[in-house]
Amino acid sequence: MRIPEKKIIGVVLLIAVLMISSHAPAQEQHQVDQTSGAKSALSTPAPNLSEIIPLAAELSGRLSILENKVSGLLDVHAFEKKYAGIDENLKDPAGQLQRMKESKQYRFNKILELRETIEQYNELLEKTSKPLSTEIRRLSTLRNEWLTEKKRWRDWQSSLREEGAFDQIESTFAKAKGAIDTALDLLFSQLVAMLRVQEKAGNIQAKIKVLEAEISTLILVKRRGIIIDASPLMFSSRYFSQFSIELWYAWQQSLDEISWPDSRFFARQGWIVLLQGFLSLIVIISIYRNRQALYDSKRRRFLAVRPFSAGLFFCTIVAVLFFEYRGVPDTWAFVNAFIGGISFARIVGVLNEHSWKRHFVYGLTTVLIVTKIMEVTSIPLPLFRIYIVLTAVVGILFCIRWAGESQRLKESNLYSWSLWLVSFFLAFIIITEILGKEGLAEYLFKSLIGTMVTVLAFMLLMFMISGILEWLFRSSPLRRAIALYQDTDAIIRRVGRFINVAMWGLIVLPIILAFWGVYDDLQGAMKGLLTFGFNLGSQRISVGVVIISTGILYGSFLASWIVQKLVIDEVLIRRRVETGVRLSVGRLFHYVLIFAGFLLALSILGFDVTKLTIMLSALGVGIGFGLQSVVNNFVSGLILLFERPVRVGDYIEIGGDWAEIKRIGLRSATVQTFDQADLIIPNADLVTNPVTNWTLSNRQIRLKIPIGVAYGSDIPLVMETLMNCAKANSRVAETPAPQVLFLKFGESALEFELRVFAANADYMMVVRSELHQEIDRSFREAKIEIAFPQRDLHLRSMDESVILQPQETAK
Repeated sequence: MRIPEKKIIGVVLLIAVLMISSHAPAQEQHQVDQTSGAKSALSTPAPNLSEIIPLAAELSGRLSILENKVSGLLDVHAFEKKYAGIDENLKDPAGQLQRMKESKQYRFNKILELRETIEQYNELLEKTSKPLSTEIRRLSTLRNEWLTEKKRWRDWQSSLREEGAFDQIESTFAKAKGAIDTALDLLFSQLVAMLRVQEKAGNIQAKIKVLEAEISTLILVKRRGIIIDASPLMFSSRYFSQFSIELWYAWQQSLDEISWPDSRFFARQGWIVLLQGFLSLIVIISIYRNRQALYDSKRRRFLAVRPFSAGLFFCTIVAVLFFEYRGVPDTWAFVNAFIGGISFARIVGVLNEHSWKRHFVYGLTTVLIVTKIMEVTSIPLPLFRIYIVLTAVVGILFCIRWAGESQRLKESNLYSWSLWLVSFFLAFIIITEILGKEGLAEYLFKSLIGTMVTVLAFMLLMFMISGILEWLFRSSPLRRAIALYQDTDAIIRRVGRFINVAMWGLIVLPIILAFWGVYDDLQGAMKGLLTFGFNLGSQRISVGVVIISTGILYGSFLASWIVQKLVIDEVLIRRRVETGVRLSVGRLFHYVLIFAGFLLALSILGFDVTKLTIMLSALGVGIGFGLQSVVNNFVSGLILLFERPVRVGDYIEIGGDWAEIKRIGLRSATVQTFDQADLIIPNADLVTNPVTNWTLSNRQIRLKIPIGVAYGSDIPLVMETLMNCAKANSRVAETPAPQVLFLKFGESALEFELRVFAANADYMMVVRSELHQEIDRSFREAKIEIAFPQRDLHLRSMDESVILQPQETAK
């Protein structure tokens, strides 16, 4: 290594050592400063001697307040009783679960019912534990405050001792210490009692978690067993050997375990029962009050024929949705299914003219009720297998017969194909049941029955809703709105379409998915369906968000359409606002509502409106260059709507042709010539180019009618006759008054001009035609000759060869 290189390395090392040595003391000093700062933050300077005794007295007052608070806390013994009751009630579902595990002969609906029961106890436990947890947190906070107070007084005492304080202050510190210790002991005893009770709640929570885990395992095993597990073949000795005394004993035990509505059920869901009865009474009374009006409508006549059934069916459907969310005993679910099924069958019996459709609904209702009875009574699996096979065989026979009747009646092929599909499905169920796949057969059978009942029930419900909408717009006080009454069919169709999509997408589809086992219950199906989606960056786009956004957007279009009709045809027309103003206000309402719905839909989708404005401003340059004409026409359209130099219904002159403005849109205006030709004119042309508007300030328009009379006519008589013709026409405006002018001496006539104002530009050509007819008639009566061009021909010379003799001409 060379000497210069060594010198350079030495200098660099010296500089590094100096920098490290200078940095270490600074770092140590920084750490010391931080430590001292922390100590100063934790320690509180001792108060003045004059403040010690008042602070101690204040501490005693705080202790009294604390004692009052603690004496008014929750009753721990009451919580112990509640937890003991929950623990005792858990023994029954735990016993049922143990028997299911031992027998391995259980129904899927029984597992779900047991899970719902466990979930209800879990909810009750959480609801009971919530105030206890709140009080424990509050007492813990108070205890920390008193511990901080204890440390503060200890620091103050140490500080004053170092300064040589008076002995009289020691007794004050002793009293303060005693008050603090009393408060801490009081809080500690209360916390210990509450924590002991909370420990019991934790034990119960652990039991619930164990039961939930075991139930989840049974559900998983049952679902796997639908395809994997196999039972004895029907018509085999193993199958018939199941019919023993143990089978009937197990059935008797299952009957004893039927869950009936108890006080807890009515305390938790009694409001749904009351709501159901209240809604039923309201619907029935409403139908009876409007019974005669319902008879007059074909769509609503079934309500008048079956008022009780309609009320019970409608309210049962609504109540079932609430019950599905919260879980009910099987017996109460059967009661609702029985009432809803009978009401459904009676209503359909009135609606359907063909007997096979009525019989199909009656049969489906019967199968539903019988299946529910067997689920409630937990009929043994061997008997239930026989029931499934017999029901499927009868169903196939009737479906084939009904398909033939439908074809003979020449109905839509959809009916016959659906019946044939149900027949093949039932045949497959019979085959799987006979082969011993009883789990798969039961799953398919119940899913098929539930799907058909759900679809038909909601089809009837939507038909009832359409009838209610028809009554709402045609028989209720809303019929006074002429605009709505005239477009009732369109309103019912659009509102009904919106309700249809919402009902089928948000309710019917989740119910069907729950029936087919995709989800365990309706709540899980709706939650799973609505949350299904994908991530777009950091934003989650789910089905529920898309449905809500689409509904808001469609609702804004529907609302703008209805509001335009109400504002234009009900408010503005009664105030005699001219047509152009009415249409401009209506379009303005339309744009505002659509824009508000669009922004709300974007916000629901998760787009930040502020970011949207930034993005639009960034795109402004591109829009300015690429869509310059479109933006120009859009702004011009807004100018036309607000400034209104031309309005809908105005007569303008374009290229020498007259035309009427029919519509002013965002980009262009549509005008119609008198030849019924539609012209599309960009809005910018109407704003920037000169436009002759004949009806801007008023609807009057002046007509000029030229008339020539023969020389020698009585001029005063001509002018008087023309004036009388103008005044005799009712379409001619009195102000400005008609005017007759003698213009000039023409080559062949004395030229006059009648100038009148037509009261309305719409009758311009009619007024001109009527005046022409009246002038011709009046001139004939007054014997005034209307001149026509005349010429005198003078021949100065003629070729003799063209002159013919009279004889030659005759030849």
